[in-house]
Amino acid sequence: MFRGMLHLGLGALFLAACAGGADRGSRTTASTDTSQPWRKPGDKIDSILPMPEYLRRFREGLTEPTRFEGGETSRGALGRRVLAGIQRRDTADLAKLLVSRGEFAWLVFPEHLYARPPYELDPAIFWMQLTAATASGLEGSLRHYGGKPMALLAVTCERDTLQIRQGPITAWSKCGLRYRSGDSVVTHRLFGTIVERDGRMKLMSLASEF
Repeated sequence: MFRGMLHLGLGALFLAACAGGADRGSRTTASTDTSQPWRKPGDKIDSILPMPEYLRRFREGLTEPTRFEGGETSRGALGRRVLAGIQRRDTADLAKLLVSRGEFAWLVFPEHLYARPPYELDPAIFWMQLTAATASGLEGSLRHYGGKPMALLAVTCERDTLQIRQGPITAWSKCGLRYRSGDSVVTHRLFGTIVERDGRMKLMSLASEF
């Protein structure tokens, strides 16, 4: 049932993105890697509209947030909640760790590399990529690790100054969760980039590697 809900939700996202971008013409996207689309900074985006108009359209109907809601105050706490949520198959709690669309629209994307020349990517396309990565990653994580005991030992990340170069946002990527499961100690990547603003940390996506 959960897998069916994911596919239905993802299909709706693609339909909405296509409807919202029907008058924007053709473009070259930065990457086909939905979990880390920013990893090819040499690929120029062929933008049709100016960034203020992209943002206006993406923000339409949303309430402007002033801070991150939910999340955690450390990478360790974030990692523990991800493991606990996957173990319990608690998708509601996992959702609280993700940047919301409103937070992305006002607090994250304007500080991102892709919001600036020469990229100026439509935030709706970037949001669709992140949401698709979360749907796929979460389904895989629950299938592989749901119900299994997992005790966090460490969270290792790299400071990411490519996506977020400066400003009020700090980013970490390539985050690995090292944990004990039974008699084994393993390391997996179970989410994408961590973003921090005003001492509160959230996830850009639940993209995962198996």
